[in-house]
Amino acid sequence: MLVFPQLRTERLTLRKLAVEDLPALVRYANDPAVGGNIVNIPYPYREPDAAFRIGAVLKAFNAKTGFIFAMIHKDRQELIGEISLHLLDKVNPHAQLAYWTGEPFRNQGLTTEAVASVLEFGFDTLNVDLIYGDCKEENIASARVMMANGMKEHSRRGSLVVYAIEKERHPV
Repeated sequence: MLVFPQLRTERLTLRKLAVEDLPALVRYANDPAVGGNIVNIPYPYREPDAAFRIGAVLKAFNAKTGFIFAMIHKDRQELIGEISLHLLDKVNPHAQLAYWTGEPFRNQGLTTEAVASVLEFGFDTLNVDLIYGDCKEENIASARVMMANGMKEHSRRGSLVVYAIEKERHPV
């Protein structure tokens, strides 16, 4: 795969982060609910953090270790969050799912829609066998997003709950 993929859902386009996404990336990621829940997103989140993030997207893609998509709202043509799939094991192809959505766009089913598309991409295009994601126990909205996409509680590590879905259990 030489070209960064672009995925489409009913209300979203999932594509590579771009320089024009910087203002929205800073605006929506500079939120303690994002920085407090995503390991590699600092809070406060500033423009240099966003610029570094865009470079990290290309680095992960070029190394074939991950796909970090900008979630673009089709009606607004603006970044509203990110969703990523990180490839973890080439022998037993597994991937880690991570995502965040800007506060004005939460609780509208947009993240659930994005996760469905990325799971399909992971299983059908990347041919991974298992995809997992995690969230803090108190992050009920994130847990619901994963469960709505067929992911089941897999394990717990302290206050972190891990959800997973295997390829053969993913609805076609």
